[in-house]
Amino acid sequence: MNDEKLRSLADPEFEQYFLVSPEKLSLLLSAADIQPDDRVLEVGAGAGTVARTLPSCKSLTLVELDDRLIEILREAVPHAQVIQGDALRLVHELPFDVLIGNLPNIVTESLIDTLPSLSFRTAVLAVGQSANLDRLRGSYTVTEVTTISGDDFRPSQPSVSRIVKVAR
Repeated sequence: MNDEKLRSLADPEFEQYFLVSPEKLSLLLSAADIQPDDRVLEVGAGAGTVARTLPSCKSLTLVELDDRLIEILREAVPHAQVIQGDALRLVHELPFDVLIGNLPNIVTESLIDTLPSLSFRTAVLAVGQSANLDRLRGSYTVTEVTTISGDDFRPSQPSVSRIVKVAR
């Protein structure tokens, strides 16, 4: 999908910025360490820029709140189960080993609070610069993978975020 199409799909109301940097996508994939028998859940799947790069796995489920993007996701990632809905609710209902998330920062903060009640091996999340991950330390290993900003996204993201890995 070209840059112009991605820009036209982004809705500022949903704080939508689609990760397109090959370097940052590669770092995200490496951190996720997806195995062939993993069940992968991506929340905030957007236009599928991350999902299209994921390696083969047992199952891939994509959750997106914006109903305009559901058909685009189904076409871009035909092997995935695509669900339109609230990620914070669905994350409790869907089984997964690996969680990938690129949600608005306020939603990610709530997701971080939810992580201890979930069963997973690895979560790779985009979080705001000021996100407090100390509440996860002790129960999880938390590692900063990289920073992401500006031209890593289409449209360009105005703020700086981080990709973090949370592992048991």
